[in-house]
Amino acid sequence: MSKQYYIARITWISEDGRKNIPPEATRYCPIIDLPTESETWSIDFVCPDFEKTDVIEFSFLASNAPDHMIHKNEKYDLYEGSKKVAQITIFDIQ
Repeated sequence: MSKQYYIARITWISEDGRKNIPPEATRYCPIIDLPTESETWSIDFVCPDFEKTDVIEFSFLASNAPDHMIHKNEKYDLYEGSKKVAQITIFDIQ
């Protein structure tokens, strides 16, 4: 089975969230909040130049992650530990 990729817009949360946005080319693996999932899952992406774009392409870090839980036009919160750092909106699934 091939790996599923998602295209999303990311909005960083500065207040009580992440102090600094990761620099370009940084591999970043935050936890994604899937509302009906009791387990936690991490996503994986390489940061673009966030001064030029807010679009990311990501996949789940684990191969057995619940791909069926990600839906187009839905919003999901991203966490570093218990701290909410960003929100993504899915606009394409590849």
